[in-house]
Amino acid sequence: MNTRKGIIQFLIMMLLAAAIVPSGGREVSAAAAAHPVSVSGGYAHGLAAWSDGTVTGWGYNKYGQVGDGTNIDQFIPKRIAGLADIVQVAAGNNVSFALNAAGEVWGWGQTYGSYISDDPALPYQKRGGPAKLVGLHNVSFITTDGSAGIAVMKNGTATLWYPSYDENDNMRMKVRYLPLPGITGIRSVVIAGNDALFLKGDGSVQQLSIYNSIMGRIRWASDPVTVNTLAASGIKQMASSGDNAFLLRADGQALRWNKTLKAPSEIAGLSSVYKLQTGYNKLYVLKTNGTLWQWNYNSGPLNQPFQVKGAERITDLWGSTGSFGFAQDKKGTLLGWGEGFYGGLATGSGTVTNDDTIAVAPVQTPLAFLLNGETVDFYGTTGVINGKLYVPYSSVFKALGVKVNMTQSNPDPKFNNYRFRVWSFAYGGTVIHIKASDPEQLFINGKKTERTISLKALSDATQFPLQDLCELLGISLKWNKVSGEVSLGDSGE
Repeated sequence: MNTRKGIIQFLIMMLLAAAIVPSGGREVSAAAAAHPVSVSGGYAHGLAAWSDGTVTGWGYNKYGQVGDGTNIDQFIPKRIAGLADIVQVAAGNNVSFALNAAGEVWGWGQTYGSYISDDPALPYQKRGGPAKLVGLHNVSFITTDGSAGIAVMKNGTATLWYPSYDENDNMRMKVRYLPLPGITGIRSVVIAGNDALFLKGDGSVQQLSIYNSIMGRIRWASDPVTVNTLAASGIKQMASSGDNAFLLRADGQALRWNKTLKAPSEIAGLSSVYKLQTGYNKLYVLKTNGTLWQWNYNSGPLNQPFQVKGAERITDLWGSTGSFGFAQDKKGTLLGWGEGFYGGLATGSGTVTNDDTIAVAPVQTPLAFLLNGETVDFYGTTGVINGKLYVPYSSVFKALGVKVNMTQSNPDPKFNNYRFRVWSFAYGGTVIHIKASDPEQLFINGKKTERTISLKALSDATQFPLQDLCELLGISLKWNKVSGEVSLGDSGE
């Protein structure tokens, strides 16, 4: 009996150990932090789906493509309401899409989102959020060229969708759906110009035109079907940008295809490839040794692939239709690099124009502002600039009880009698004035100080250094940079 009891106890201990230690040997907790499972970038905005099923969006937002319900550019990622169990995101130009585990698809942004003109808090900048694409069901994979999209179904077939004018109202857009014939067993798909390339489960790649060049329109169901085989086998992944498609062969060799090349051709210097993605006229490559490489293939014959600095022990890679990309390192950190116009990178690194200085930087964690433990929500963007928190005046100040006002200074003879904006912040017995001169001037209870305080401009809004102001006004603030929680007031004690 004792021997049997000992065996049972040993088996229980082994089962418990297997439950908490994965095959790699690293301990994980039940409340492990979420990591990115799918990331995609448009012209200047980004999306990320996380392992907990949530989605964050950031960057250029004129068409509501970030998904936060506004058209205000967002320089820090924001969690998108109304989406759950998301397993893949796809962005292109100024549109966004998300796929959930049940096979349903949502879209938002240009032509896929709605304007809301009567919102009292945001009368001219309110946008509708993600809307379900009702014609798509049982989907396993999605891709977009920035307007149309293709969904791969769980049964291995594919459906093309695209925006179109309603036949009864030429001012109203609707989404049309067209099942694509002639190809089955599909695993994934990319759009390269007017063509769709389908990667099948057997490693073959087939090509079908989705545009009728004779009629000058997208494919109709009545159009003839011509399917070409670009590779009979051996392909494990694809990516595309513009008219170019890139194929990854099972032996790690990267290939390029377009209508001029006719057949996929090997790219010199890009072997030992684990994964590839694209940006605008750029190919991004993750090699099997965990390093990250970039090839600006339309920048002249002498331009060669180069290694992206600071990118080591990379485990995953994603692209955009802009000039930037995203990667994940072994710790699960989401990184970005490239030209982040309008905050499309959300790394705070700004725009990079010299390839020699391109390097990765962590994508900022979404911020959650708490006042005495309660969430404070606001429309405008926040910023992290030189390691400091910045917020617009229409953010946390009202909830904190801080009175904010803007006036103009007296004519300043040092600046040709120019009148500067003067911002005031009043809380308790303290009144702070910031004169927006160059450099800014700080006054506390009417007395000028030599302390420096810096204002910034993001998304056409003046941004204020929250930590500096809270310190001057005597308001407690704690910022957890890992979780993104910013605790204000009593919750910061």
